[in-house]
Amino acid sequence: MRLSLVAAFAAALLLPGRALASPLIEAAGSLGSNAGSQGVIAGPGPASTYFNPALLLDAEDGALLAFAVLSEQVGVTLDGRLAGGDVPLSVGSRGSILVPNPSGTGLVPLPNSVVPTQWLQQGCPAGSRAGQCPAPGFAARPRQALGSSGKTRTYLALGLVKALVKDRFTFGLYTMLPLQSFTTAQAFYADEREALFSNSLHPELYGDRLTAVSFVLGGAFKLLPSLSVGASVSIGLANAASSQDYIQDATNYNTLLLDNSVTTTVNVAPTLGVRWTPASWLRVGGALHSPESFTVSTSLDSTLPTGTESTTSQSNVFDWMPWSVSGGAEAELFRSATSATSLVGSFGYALWSGYVDRHGDSPGSYGAGMAWRDAPSGALGVREQYRDARGFLDVRYVPSPVPEQVGRSNYVDNDRLGLALGADLLLHVPAAIRPGFQVFADRLVPRHNTKNDALLVDELPDGAVYSSGSTLSPVPGAHGLQTNNPGWPGYSSGGWLWGGSITISVPL
Repeated sequence: MRLSLVAAFAAALLLPGRALASPLIEAAGSLGSNAGSQGVIAGPGPASTYFNPALLLDAEDGALLAFAVLSEQVGVTLDGRLAGGDVPLSVGSRGSILVPNPSGTGLVPLPNSVVPTQWLQQGCPAGSRAGQCPAPGFAARPRQALGSSGKTRTYLALGLVKALVKDRFTFGLYTMLPLQSFTTAQAFYADEREALFSNSLHPELYGDRLTAVSFVLGGAFKLLPSLSVGASVSIGLANAASSQDYIQDATNYNTLLLDNSVTTTVNVAPTLGVRWTPASWLRVGGALHSPESFTVSTSLDSTLPTGTESTTSQSNVFDWMPWSVSGGAEAELFRSATSATSLVGSFGYALWSGYVDRHGDSPGSYGAGMAWRDAPSGALGVREQYRDARGFLDVRYVPSPVPEQVGRSNYVDNDRLGLALGADLLLHVPAAIRPGFQVFADRLVPRHNTKNDALLVDELPDGAVYSSGSTLSPVPGAHGLQTNNPGWPGYSSGGWLWGGSITISVPL
C-alpha cells in the first residue's frame, strides 16, 4: 500500500530537473535565413546558434520572428490476439496463488503487478461477489485506446544575431516556445507494465518531446580570414523536489498531510562549431552537440499512523538527446550579377546506443540485440537566389536507431524520408524587412514488429499453484505464455511528421 501511495504522489510532484533538450529544434529544422534541413552549413542566421554557432560570423545582423506549426501523425496498429496469451480471471484472487521464484528456488506469491486481461479490456465492477473488485472497482483500459499521437502544435520562434566586434566576434540567440502547452512530460513504460496505465503504445521520439522549451545562446569568433569557430549553450532550470507526507487514511487521500520543498539551479549543455571557407565558392562546417535531457527527480518520505516511515526517490528522463556530430558543405555552382545557385550536402551521426527512456531504463537491458544503434543521417539540397529573393529545396533521410522489437520492449519508431522547401524576399516598406515561409513533410516509413514469445515475460508462469494450507493445486490456464504486454503478438507503425513556418527577419 505504501508503495502505491509513493507512486501516486511521485506522479503529482513531477518537477523539471534538467530542461536542456532540443528534440523540437531538430524536428522543425532551421527556421529562417534559407537554411532548411541543413542548418549545420547553410543559411547563416539566428538558428545557427543551435545548429552551428561558427556560422554566426557569416550572418547579417538582424532579428527573427517566426510562427511555426508541427504535426505528428503516427499510427500504431496492434496485431489481433486471436487465441491464447490472456492472463486468466483467476489471477484476481492472487492472494492464494504461488509461482516459481525467478531465482530458481521455491515458490513466491504472484506479483501484484499482474492483473486479468479481462479487467483491462472490460473493467472490473465494484461489488462483493466473485469476479468483482472492491470499491471503487477497476476501470477498463482496452489495448491502444489511449494512444498519444495525432496532434498538431504551434510555436513561436525568436532569434537575434549581432556583431559585437565587426568581422571578429558575433553574438547569437535562438529559442522556440510552444504556444499551447509550455512544456509537457508524459512517462510511459515500454513493456508489459504499461498495461496497468494506458495499455497502449506511444511514439518514442515524438509526443511530449515536441513541447520541450529550447533556449540557446552563443557566439562565433574569427581565427583566420577563412576560419571561424563558435560555441553555444542550451540553458535550462534544474529543479529538485522533496515531499514529506503523513498518511492518515490509505483509502482516503483527501486526509493526506503534505509538505513540499523545491530547489532550483541553472544548467547548461554546450555545442561547438567550426566554419572553413577554403575558396570564395565553397564553405565547409561542422558541429558537436553534447547530450541533453529533461530529468524529473522527486524524493518522498511517507509516515503512517502506526509510526512506520517509508522513503523513496523516483526519477523520469524526458527529451533525451545523445552526443551527435554533424557536418556539411555548400558549393556555389553558378553566380551572375543577379542570381546564384549552390549545392548543399550534410550528414549527421548520433550516438543513440546510449539512449535512456522515460523511466530511466536502457533498451539494452531488455536482452541481446535490443540496444539501440548509433545512427547516421543525411540531407542534400539546392539554394537559389535571384535579386532579393531566395529559395531552397532539401531532401533528407533519418534512419531509426530502434531495432525490431521482438521481445518485451515496445519502442515505436520509424525511418524518416523527408522533403523541405522554402523562400524569402527582401522588401523595403520603407524599412528593410524579409518575410518568408518554409514547409516540410517527413514520411515515417511503415514497419512491422513480430514478437518472439520466448523473449516475453510469462506473467502467469507454468507451475503456478493455488495454496490452501499444505495443499497445492495447479492454476488452470497457466500453461504456455500469458501476458498483458500491449505489443504482443506484434504491431505496425507509420505515418507523417509535417510542419511549416512563416518568418519575418528584420536587418539591424
